[in-house]
Amino acid sequence: MATPRDSGKTQVYIDQAMGRFLIKPSVVDRTHYAWAYTRGVRRLGDDDLCRQLNITVPRIEGAPEDLNLADAEHYLYARFLAGSTGDPSAGSMVVVYELLKTAKYIGGREKDMRTDPRFPVLPPSVDAVNWGLKGIEAGLQDYRNLHGGKLGKMGSALEANKSLATSQYTGSGAAK
Repeated sequence: MATPRDSGKTQVYIDQAMGRFLIKPSVVDRTHYAWAYTRGVRRLGDDDLCRQLNITVPRIEGAPEDLNLADAEHYLYARFLAGSTGDPSAGSMVVVYELLKTAKYIGGREKDMRTDPRFPVLPPSVDAVNWGLKGIEAGLQDYRNLHGGKLGKMGSALEANKSLATSQYTGSGAAK
């Protein structure tokens, strides 16, 4: 059973994950590692990205269904994507993803959204969208701070997302 949403708990997850990687040289690197960490926790420690980044995570029963942890993961991924690309249109990906998820849920095909067949896709939520959009906003500010106030190229977040998806999910069974 999924835990109830609590924005305070979500923020704690974000802050703890970011705090684990303060040694990383840039906020974009910290966000990348923090996203990988939260994703790894949600996957009960069994995650290729965590292995690639040499991140060890605790095994927490119930983590795959923890809505607050899922929202933190959405925020951190969105922040990483926007922070690394500076794409001003990155927010549209958050909204389109949730609309696609809603359509899949309505059609009874939510399993099509899995990035790993062992773990559930949590129901669509306005809260998840809001956390993702907050992540985009923070990530774009991170990018501006690192690039003299400028933003990146439109569409670059979509390209980066495709590249990440291809590299992360090729062997996960997600394409099955």
